[in-house]
Amino acid sequence: MISEGGFSRLESRYILGVFILLVVALFVNLGIYPLFLEEPRRGLIALEMIFRDNWWVPTQTGDIYLRKPPLYNWTLILSYKLFGEYSEFATRVVSVVSFIGMGVSTFLFARNRLGFRVAALSALGVLTSVDILFYFSTLGEIDLFYSWITLLSFFGLYHYGEKGRYWQLFLIVYGLSALGILTKGLSSVPFLGISLLVYFVYTRNFKKLFSLAHLAGIALFISIVGGYFYMYSLYEDPSGWWQTLVGESAGRAGIAGLLKHLLNFPLENLKNILPATLLVPLFWSKGLLKRVKSDRLIAFLFLLTFANFLVYWVSADAKSRYVYALYPLLIMGFSYLYVHGETKEWHKKYWNILITTCLVIPTLGLPLFPFVDFLEVVDNRIWMALGLMSFLALLWWLFLKKRVSPYLILVGLLIMAKLWFSMVVPVTRAETTGAEEDRVLGKKIASESEGAVLYRYGDVRMSLTIVYYVEAGREEVLNQSDTFEPGFFFCYTEDLPDRPYTMVEEFHYHQRPIFLIKVE
Repeated sequence: MISEGGFSRLESRYILGVFILLVVALFVNLGIYPLFLEEPRRGLIALEMIFRDNWWVPTQTGDIYLRKPPLYNWTLILSYKLFGEYSEFATRVVSVVSFIGMGVSTFLFARNRLGFRVAALSALGVLTSVDILFYFSTLGEIDLFYSWITLLSFFGLYHYGEKGRYWQLFLIVYGLSALGILTKGLSSVPFLGISLLVYFVYTRNFKKLFSLAHLAGIALFISIVGGYFYMYSLYEDPSGWWQTLVGESAGRAGIAGLLKHLLNFPLENLKNILPATLLVPLFWSKGLLKRVKSDRLIAFLFLLTFANFLVYWVSADAKSRYVYALYPLLIMGFSYLYVHGETKEWHKKYWNILITTCLVIPTLGLPLFPFVDFLEVVDNRIWMALGLMSFLALLWWLFLKKRVSPYLILVGLLIMAKLWFSMVVPVTRAETTGAEEDRVLGKKIASESEGAVLYRYGDVRMSLTIVYYVEAGREEVLNQSDTFEPGFFFCYTEDLPDRPYTMVEEFHYHQRPIFLIKVE
């Protein structure tokens, strides 16, 4: 029986089921492993705004931080207050919610314009993009939040432009772009300018760029960005922001690096949006360009993606995460061309080989999972394996009986893999990594120094993971000091004082010894 959008009733229930399973997989064990990479930096800045009771001036261990404006840190502050603790879960939940938001926003945007089937496949494609699913959705980082803001500006541009509501268009696009500036800096400027130019050239309505509505959008943008820097100026000199943000946006790679980037960057991003990339062979045929042009929105999405992607393609220092906001646009285009493409005889063989291979690998691997020695830190491996094998058996049945389309089987397999990943990898990170050692040490130092002053002496630098847990435990900023006084200090070997002290801890950062001492 066919339900909405050409899906059978079973397929519709399957889609709902795997979406719920995906949400569960995204949150399972999200808070059990220590902050690492850039996570502690983001968390530290939020903590110090709370402890200093100043949301306008970002600092890192008491020093002014100019590399990123603080909007993302404000969301972390709200998360900490909502959950009532400075936890790993509260640090990462913003990224997960942003990722889910990108998928849901894609579905809502596409549903009435491209049909339910394309919308559902597009949303699932976004939410199973492998690079984000298995990596960035596990981190309390800035990129998914920023990408969601930027994606909403793309959707607002087209939605209000097609309705001829230009005041709303400019106010929303400029407003969201201003929030992007306050999140990640100047990278929002090319997204804003290129997207507006592409849309109004594409719609042959260039004169709207010279309208009062556009001026109102610019005024809102200036008000939001300028308003923040005005508030900042009440506490600190804002002159260093411009040079720092421009420096953050400037490329630094040479010719060899650029040539390598020109080759690798498109391939890397096509890899990142798997499984949607696997649809390309199924719609790539003679007359493809004509089919793209036949739908106004699809043509615009590809044009908008290419125009914005080009900026990062020719920037050798660009990372794939910089263009995450473009992924839903590309995936919508791929999904549309797949759904509305011709079905050829070889397509069936393509799906049979692909899905069979993808099903066989976990079928052979899952029974071995409980007996892998280096995963012995993971409890209940037998029950996990049995549960996952049961779901795998369901996917085999749906595939062999042809009850669900092959692409949906592939999506289900990725979600099953994500569930396995969430049950296993966070546990190993929490038990066996250097970041866990830093977490334990940071909490220990916070406890040992409770009730006493604690400073960094001079220019001492250490793992930000340690610093995060020290500050979170003590609920105060770890400031720098150039003089010793009674209390606790982090210092290098050459800075050990002449006055009496007790050695409390010794650890290393970049192979350089750091001491925690208690000065009498």
